[in-house]
Amino acid sequence: MRTLFLLISLSLAFLVTGCQAQVRNTRTAAVTITGNCGMCEATIEKAAFVKGEATADWDKDSKRALLTFDSTRTNADAILQRIAQAGYDNERYLAPDAAYAALPECCRYERTFKKAPVVASVVQQPDTSTAVEQSTAATAKTDPLAPVFDAYFQVKDALVSSDAAKAKIAAQRLDEAVRAVDMSALGHEVHVVWMEVMEPLANTATAIASAKGLEAQRKAFRELTDPMARLVKAAPTSVPVYLDHCPMYEGGSDWLSRDKSIRNPFYGAQMMTCGSVKGTIVK
Repeated sequence: MRTLFLLISLSLAFLVTGCQAQVRNTRTAAVTITGNCGMCEATIEKAAFVKGEATADWDKDSKRALLTFDSTRTNADAILQRIAQAGYDNERYLAPDAAYAALPECCRYERTFKKAPVVASVVQQPDTSTAVEQSTAATAKTDPLAPVFDAYFQVKDALVSSDAAKAKIAAQRLDEAVRAVDMSALGHEVHVVWMEVMEPLANTATAIASAKGLEAQRKAFRELTDPMARLVKAAPTSVPVYLDHCPMYEGGSDWLSRDKSIRNPFYGAQMMTCGSVKGTIVK
């Protein structure tokens, strides 16, 4: 019996060593991931695991995990994003509320990483809608597409802030801006592209404005990227426009931004820096 136990122990040791050996170009990272119990441990480690690429060893008492990964294929950010999507807040990413709510009751840990929204900052912000409209109208006289670009970025910023009400208003402005473009003021090449993208832009803006809730708005916003990117390429603006990519949302989604830093409109504060710059569109 003692010999059998020794053989089993040796077999397990070889198995663990073999699994670790499969991860090449090994790097490690110690991180904090919230959770409660053994079920949490299993879920966290399963979310992190990709054969030959990444593993995690999480301790329920310390809430610390050791990530081991192939640095040529992935990084700690990507692993922590998967863990957040499985329902577990960590030091870099918050779990979506729906994923957290779907956890078994014993696994619903205290969300110490999730801060309450700062209501005061929203209340104190002045109403700049009139100033924005006046500035947009003035710019439209010299650049007929400027109101379209401005309204798109207002939609994007509202989604970054997870503000469905502002996203609806910005989408309505985008729809109005698209319909108000003076096509006679467009150059020939831009006019050709505009005729192709005008309808999908207006239809998608309407879909965002009429969507019920942030998630529906974000799914509709995803459809704006292709026609808007084509328009920006045909008529580059005076400031660079960055084409950003989120690998997590809907299997991979793009958006446009005037800011080089990543501010994700598909997840907002839950995964604010999830993504990378794919390209830059300049004059």
